[in-house]
Amino acid sequence: MKSLPIFAVVLMLGACSGPPRDPVPVDQQSVATIANIPDARFWGDVPPPGLDAMLREIEEQRRASGRDTREVTVLALSGGGDDGAYGAGLLNAWSELGTRPEFDIVTGVSTGALSAPFAFLGPEYDDKLRLVYGGLPPKSIFRFRSWVSILPKASVVDVSPLEKLIDEFMDEAMATAIATEYAKGRRLLVQSTNLDAQRPMIWDIGAIASSEAPNRLEVIKQALLASASIPVAFPPVLVKVDVNGSTYDEMHVDGGTISEDTVLVGWQHRFHQLMRETARDNQMTYYIVRNGKVNPEAAAVDYSLLEIAKRALSTLLKVQGIDNLITAAAVAKAQNAEYNVSWIGDDFDHPYPAPFDPGYMKALYQYGYDKMRSGRAWTDEPPVVEVQ
Repeated sequence: MKSLPIFAVVLMLGACSGPPRDPVPVDQQSVATIANIPDARFWGDVPPPGLDAMLREIEEQRRASGRDTREVTVLALSGGGDDGAYGAGLLNAWSELGTRPEFDIVTGVSTGALSAPFAFLGPEYDDKLRLVYGGLPPKSIFRFRSWVSILPKASVVDVSPLEKLIDEFMDEAMATAIATEYAKGRRLLVQSTNLDAQRPMIWDIGAIASSEAPNRLEVIKQALLASASIPVAFPPVLVKVDVNGSTYDEMHVDGGTISEDTVLVGWQHRFHQLMRETARDNQMTYYIVRNGKVNPEAAAVDYSLLEIAKRALSTLLKVQGIDNLITAAAVAKAQNAEYNVSWIGDDFDHPYPAPFDPGYMKALYQYGYDKMRSGRAWTDEPPVVEVQ
C-alpha cells in the first residue's frame, strides 16, 4: 500500500501539460513558413520548390565570386552528442595540416549542427570549436531537472545553458560571415525533425543569415537548438510559423530522429548529381564524419527502465548511422564521386563517467586530432561491422 501515493503522484504528473500549444492544422503543415523568411527551410524528404532555380543561383554565385567550379566538396557532420568532440579534433588538425578544403556544402545533424557553422566558416573559428567541444563543463550545456518537473517539461534536463552558449557564439558577426559565404554559392544546412509531421526539415542557415529579417538570428538559433534537442533528454523546440496569415507552432526535435547525417538522403541524391553535372570536370567529393563508433560495444545492462531505454536508443542510433554510411557509399559510387568517411575506432577506450564529461571530451578531441595528423582519419569504404 505504500506505493499507492507514489503511483498517484506519477499519474498526476503524467496528466500535467507542458507549455500551451497552437499546433499547425494537419492539412496545413506543408504550407507553414517562417515569418519574414519564406525560404528559411524546406522538407528533407521531397525536392524543395524551385530546385532548378536554386541550382542556377548557386552556379551563378560560384562563378561571380571566382570559385573553382571544377569540384564540389561536401562535408557532413553527424549526430553523436558529446562524441562531437571527435569531429572537432579532426577538423582542427585538418586546418593545421593545410589540406582542409573550403567546403561548398556543409551539413549538420544534432551535435553536427552545432559544429557545422564553425566548420563552414573555416580555420579562423577553430579556437571556438575547440572550446565548445573540449573546454566547457557539463553545466555549460544542461542542468538536470528535479523529478517533479520532468514530466511537465517533457525532458530530463534544462537546456537554458546550451541556449545561452548558442547565443554567445551565434552573434551578428557570425551570421554576417555566413551570409558572405552564402553569396559565394556556398551552403550551410542543418536538419531537425518536425515531430508533428514526422518529417525531416532542412534549415538553410545561409539563406536565413542573408535575409534582412529582424528575426534572422532568433531563427538560426532555434534551428541549431532544435537539431540538437534529443527527445526526452532535451525539451522539444516550439517554432512559430505563419499559415495563411495566422500564427501556429511546430514541434521540432533532434534531426537524428530521422537520420544521423543529411548528406545523401531522399531528393538530395538528385541535388548532388545536378551539382556535379554543373562542374566542368564533373568531380564531387564527400567527407562524412560519424561522431560515434560503428562496432557493437558490449556491456551488462542494468534491469531498470532508464538504462534499458538508454541502451535501446543508443543501439538504434548506432545501426541507423551505419546504414546511412552504407547508403551514402552506394550513391557516391553510382555518381562516380569520391567517398571519404571517418568514425571513432575501437582503439579509443577512455572512461565515460558521465555525459559531457570534460575529461572524456578532451581525450576524444585529442584522439580525433591525432588520427587526422597521422593520416589515418579517412577511409573510402563504408564500415564493416566486426564482432569481437
